[in-house]
Amino acid sequence: MLFREIAPTIILLTLIISALIAIKIKSSNILTVDGRFAILGAILGLFITFLNLIYSNNYLITIGPLLTTASLLYLRYRTKLLTDDIGLSLNLSNQTLKITQIIYWICISIALISCYQAEPYYRPPIFFISISLAVGFLGLEILSRTYEENSRFYFLFLKILIVSFILRFSAYFISPYPVGSDPWRHAELIKDISIYGTSYLPNLNAYYSNYPLMHIYASTAGVLGNLDTKGSMFIIGVVLTLSTIFTYLIVKKITSNLQLALFSMLLINFSDFHIQWSVQIIAMSFGIAIYAMTIYLLIEQKEKITIIYKIFTVLFIYVIIWTHTVSSFIFLISLISLYVSSFIYKRIYSTGNTSTNLTVNVTLCILSILLLICHWTDPKYPFFERTITVLINSLSMEAEFLGRTEISNVGESWSSIYNIAGFIILIFFGVIGSLHSLSKEHQTKTKVSLICMLVVLFSIFFVFPVMGIRDIMPNRWPAFIYTTFVLFSGIGIFNVTNIFRDRRYKTAFVSVLLILFSFSMITNSVTDTDSPLYGKNLNQRMIWTESEIEMFSIINNSYDNLIVTDLQTRENLFITYLKRDSDHVAEYSLNSNGSLDWEFMGDKMLTWRKVSLDRPVQVYAFRNPDMLLGFSFKQYLDKNCHDICDSGDAEVYLGL
Repeated sequence: MLFREIAPTIILLTLIISALIAIKIKSSNILTVDGRFAILGAILGLFITFLNLIYSNNYLITIGPLLTTASLLYLRYRTKLLTDDIGLSLNLSNQTLKITQIIYWICISIALISCYQAEPYYRPPIFFISISLAVGFLGLEILSRTYEENSRFYFLFLKILIVSFILRFSAYFISPYPVGSDPWRHAELIKDISIYGTSYLPNLNAYYSNYPLMHIYASTAGVLGNLDTKGSMFIIGVVLTLSTIFTYLIVKKITSNLQLALFSMLLINFSDFHIQWSVQIIAMSFGIAIYAMTIYLLIEQKEKITIIYKIFTVLFIYVIIWTHTVSSFIFLISLISLYVSSFIYKRIYSTGNTSTNLTVNVTLCILSILLLICHWTDPKYPFFERTITVLINSLSMEAEFLGRTEISNVGESWSSIYNIAGFIILIFFGVIGSLHSLSKEHQTKTKVSLICMLVVLFSIFFVFPVMGIRDIMPNRWPAFIYTTFVLFSGIGIFNVTNIFRDRRYKTAFVSVLLILFSFSMITNSVTDTDSPLYGKNLNQRMIWTESEIEMFSIINNSYDNLIVTDLQTRENLFITYLKRDSDHVAEYSLNSNGSLDWEFMGDKMLTWRKVSLDRPVQVYAFRNPDMLLGFSFKQYLDKNCHDICDSGDAEVYLGL
């Protein structure tokens, strides 16, 4: 059944569950600051839930009921949730801790062996299961340590990074070529810098050719480490992974809770969008790392070296603005939100305390805006010409409430909910943790400011796609949001776990939660485009084999007329990697009704990838939709075209 068809049932269930929870809510819990925010969250959730009657997708069908339920559950158990301070100690015995440590290393060993012995371009299910189990048992160890010895703290720090690097390394080096779409162009730019330096760079992309900060960093690291282009790019992934240390520092600074800081670092290291951009490496990957560092500098305050922190803050602001457009735009919104939130905090809590925990002031906001405008108006950086113009056209001609339409034959699937299962877990506990942090008993200016910032970022992330606007690239925003949101998800998990009084129940709850969370995060279509576990008919396979590339290279060098292929193969392999003129390679064409235009394609050379039998590919049409070509496409080619080349993974046909 389609999401929209099941929407009335979901709405009814949400209303029934909400009513059952609301019956036992005490009125005294509502007449509080956090109680009022919880009521607003419940109302917003119901509004989103009812939107499914008009338009529905995997986000709308889940986020609405989730927001309402989480808000009401917080009100229902508010007294218990606020009883304890932020903290969770499982107090496992030394013998049990040794067993968890042994299981962790066994899981790591199984993951390494299974990945090493796997077929090319493939990671078996046992690899993902082992990684998830390692995360679960590592979480138990984090919540059982007393951290009286510094060596224990650093050892846990290292264990988080070890399992995180194994996951990212295996995904990145699954192919000798770039994984994903945009990384192909960035790889070519890094290669050119290694050959020519910065004195001459082919104008592959004016956005980056004139300001290749990330590319220069990767190229320099490659020269120092004697690495090829593939290895040089992975250094950026290493930087992004190591930047999770700043999430640890942010949480530790705000809460002074070492366990929560380590737990938050564990959560972000296994969050899907954060993993994605350390594997599909682009300039924004570097931008996310700089963003985390800058947010930490904004929060950190030390009386004797405040000037040094301010100098580094300005330096990092300069770097992030010149590194990537989306990163700088998100940072500017975050900065302004943090500034405005100080007034909101004073208005809500009326504490009379004029001290501040943030270095954000109007001067810093104005400086960032001026730097951003200066960069965007640079003639060498055609931001306004290409981006602002497109955004204005989108706002004036395409923007419409729930007006997102596509020409695609890829239908809805309930497995797409699994695709965001980890995200849903973070949201559920993040709502509870945020409400907990808004209570007068546990609020601080820094936490309230971060919540205001996250509300703004989440609003843009959800509202713009609902309006049919994609120019801000909303699918890239969660990687930035996770940087601070894991703090509140961690608080929510800690407080919900503390409701259980029996240590055995606490241990079981945390371990199962972490295993399910990490497993869904590392196997969904965001982090694993070739997932062996689910959703083949939903996500493209952004990995090209050596046999495919060898065959495409042969026809590129031997055929001068028009070649027709899918959009990603056209852009990444033929135009970017093989340097074929864009006029001599085209995408699969569609008619206005969404069917394949064989009149245009039938007499030309066409490429076909084996993965298109059960995976969608991107074609050229309205909004470049994903199309599931299936067996009918192959049958048409076999019947009406000559098969002139076959690599096993792909074939080349010539029209009759």
